[in-house]
Amino acid sequence: MQEAIYEGKNVTLSVLLNEKREIRELKKSSAKGAFSCPYCNETLFIKSGDKRKYHFSHKKLKSCELFIIDSESDKYQQQIKRESKQHSVIKNFIHDELKAQQKINKELEVEYGFVAKATEKWRYYPDIIVKNVDKEIAITVLTNVTQNRDEKLAKQIIKRNTYFKEKGLIPIWFIENTEQSIDLGRHVIHLWEAELNLAMKTPEDLMWETLLNETACDQSLFELFDYHHQNTPNFYKVRSLYYIQSKEDSIQFSVRRFIEDEQKSPFRAFALNGGYEISLSTALLTTQTLQLSDPKIEMQLRDSFLQELKQKKNEYIAKQKEIADANRAELLNKRYDSSKRQVSSKNLLTKSHFRTAILEYIKTGRLRLINADDVAEYLVLNGASNKSYNTGRYKIYSDVCACLDQLAEENVIELSSTGGQRDRTYAVKTI
Repeated sequence: MQEAIYEGKNVTLSVLLNEKREIRELKKSSAKGAFSCPYCNETLFIKSGDKRKYHFSHKKLKSCELFIIDSESDKYQQQIKRESKQHSVIKNFIHDELKAQQKINKELEVEYGFVAKATEKWRYYPDIIVKNVDKEIAITVLTNVTQNRDEKLAKQIIKRNTYFKEKGLIPIWFIENTEQSIDLGRHVIHLWEAELNLAMKTPEDLMWETLLNETACDQSLFELFDYHHQNTPNFYKVRSLYYIQSKEDSIQFSVRRFIEDEQKSPFRAFALNGGYEISLSTALLTTQTLQLSDPKIEMQLRDSFLQELKQKKNEYIAKQKEIADANRAELLNKRYDSSKRQVSSKNLLTKSHFRTAILEYIKTGRLRLINADDVAEYLVLNGASNKSYNTGRYKIYSDVCACLDQLAEENVIELSSTGGQRDRTYAVKTI
């Protein structure tokens, strides 16, 4: 096994060697009883052999009630072989914090994954297993995520995540902080495939989902924030990532929430905000599961987002009005010439051609909102009859409305408002 208690703390042999401790010096310490088993408190010795590298071992393997842990420890060490040096440091910080909570919460049980499930000989082990009443949480720290490792790692994560769920555990993953890539100016977070697979859905994410789908149902959130995207979802799905980094004698969590977007490489998503940092004790506060957030900060962030969303909506409406006014002015400037123009019967735009002409108007105008009066004006300028009523409205108006209603039935446009000074306004949905 690689784990031991040394000077009152959980350590791994690899960490001690990385601290440039000579193996012969460590052997001297072990010979004098400096290392003990984290699980049975028996003295451990450092050994090595032809098949196994340096490792801790009991004087008599059977002296440990969980002697099978020794072989399962080797399996676990192979599983985390790819991790960075910080992995053991971060894992032990989390373990110690949860152990401290265990002293207060008698229903809480905290143990290293391969120790808790050693007798069951699992295929994969999480770093830590937390049992709280009838729920078990699988905590895994992931480090050393890079481009050349991502594709293979993504497949491994899917397998391990699925395996933990099949075993009845709630998987929670923490990613080394160095992997963050976020551009707040464009509201985008860039992701490795492995990161996307690790994203979770927590109660806070569900609260964000409810807020977004209730307040941004009338207009595309992505368009309002000028976020580069391929498709606008019918329902905004919010997920979260939890990054972690060690800082001297402590570790810090960073919360990142985003709306799902691109599900293929290059992976990206809509970043809801810049996230925030929380302490280890706040993140790991246990009720039925881990808190993983600060409720007060989350409420403040939602309020701030609502204010920003309101501002974006006002800017969007003003922009659309500006475009519509500019197009209307252009049409009115041409109307005088149009009224004088004699249209020959062979060039007359008839009712049968209205649909095609209207689709062209929507496409070339790049409008989000159109008005029946403006459409009629456009058709007249392009050869339709310019006869009008005493009110000034063109007589083709009713035919235009009928054609627009037909396009609304086909889901090309959607009736937005009726009545008022500008009658029958439609929202353009797709072409």
